[in-house]
Amino acid sequence: MTRGSTEIALDIPVDAAWNALVAPGLRAWYHRLTPEGNFEEGNAIRWRDARGEIVEESEIVELDSPRRMIAHSRFVFSPAYAQEPPHTMTWELTREGSGCRVRMSWDANDRVAHFMDSEGHYLLQALRLEHDPAAQAEIARLSTIGEIAIHDVTPDRLADYQTFFDHDAFRDFPSWQACYCMAPYQTGDEDPEPNAVENRREMSAKITRSTVMALLAYVDGKPVGWCNYGETTWFAGLKKRFELKPAKAEGVSSIACFVIAAPYRGHGVATRLLAAAMDRMRDRDVRVVEAYPAKDIDSSQSNFRGPLSMYLKAGFQPYRETGPYQIVRKTL
Repeated sequence: MTRGSTEIALDIPVDAAWNALVAPGLRAWYHRLTPEGNFEEGNAIRWRDARGEIVEESEIVELDSPRRMIAHSRFVFSPAYAQEPPHTMTWELTREGSGCRVRMSWDANDRVAHFMDSEGHYLLQALRLEHDPAAQAEIARLSTIGEIAIHDVTPDRLADYQTFFDHDAFRDFPSWQACYCMAPYQTGDEDPEPNAVENRREMSAKITRSTVMALLAYVDGKPVGWCNYGETTWFAGLKKRFELKPAKAEGVSSIACFVIAAPYRGHGVATRLLAAAMDRMRDRDVRVVEAYPAKDIDSSQSNFRGPLSMYLKAGFQPYRETGPYQIVRKTL
């Protein structure tokens, strides 16, 4: 078994932090999961995702309110993790001035430890964001922004890509911090699931080798937005998720995703990135461009493939539906 831990300071009372751990109802900070069961010693907790599927099972083995909670847990969101033995999660809260400190530690086999080493601190960052007003103020939307400039992501802009994804890209949704925009290339069958360090290294290598087509949006010299696009056949993750057939993808390029820093949303950054991506594709004699917006938006994060309204306004037409997504196309 491997032991690891991470901790964070919150500017809220310890009782409020404890309530965030054990109260009923949806936890946006905890992967947007909802627990079933009461947090009492000996009780079982089942964690359901937004689709109602059980993705984690826990047993509370120790509860000392509001200081300490220990649970034996199993991740069941994939067969590989479901085969692992239960791991031990320990939550410890201590008063610190007018606020508190939350420490999360785990004892787990290598596969789960690898996952927690990557995701643990992001989980606590999400806890702080949901419950600490100071964290919420840090990402408040700006009422006005400066001029938007769009640049291709070339090797000389590698540091800007890294800075954006290290600090700003998922500041409002830390659960996705490990992505570094590698998800469009990954099928979900990778074992073990790549962590933040590995994804950052792989995308940095792609940029260095000029094998990724992407754009960065800047305001006042700072990167504030990202768009990943390119030939559909490049994106193994898109092909699997949307059941894209190679024969139908010939001559087609895809808008894979957008990431806009939270303070800069609602100012047309994604629209500017989309227009620039289409201009680049026209220059490369791309015949058709395809995108994959969600049909219904239940959070800002649901727009990471770009909002449907933006595509329709840009002249895209519905092509086919697949689950919660509407595939749209435009002939260039």
